[in-house]
Amino acid sequence: MTQKEFMERTGVTPTSEEFDYIHSLYVNTSMDKDEFCKDFKKHGDSSVLRDVHVRALNFELQDSQKQKLIKEMAEFLIGKACAYEDTDFYKQAVRLIGQREVTMMKLKMDLPLWDEDKEYIKENLK
Repeated sequence: MTQKEFMERTGVTPTSEEFDYIHSLYVNTSMDKDEFCKDFKKHGDSSVLRDVHVRALNFELQDSQKQKLIKEMAEFLIGKACAYEDTDFYKQAVRLIGQREVTMMKLKMDLPLWDEDKEYIKENLK
């Protein structure tokens, strides 16, 4: 929803910072534009709504950081698995990010494909 659409539906003229907040709320709901605007007119100034929004943003940031760490750990495990030909490292990487991502990561890292990787590719290229 654009700022103009929001203003037309609510009669509210937010600053660009306020609209960034409003738009962030909107894209994280399953409401259509009209339903959202109607509800926002009633509850837009709610401190509860702002607090929940901040908590959701913090959760998203933490989740993003954890996903990055998981990817880095999987990459480390895959490297060790190939260096030492150790299936335990490989299996842990698969547990962390899945067979598809492990195979893709090995291709990106230009590491040799194992039978498990080749089998996965064959099964998914049918």
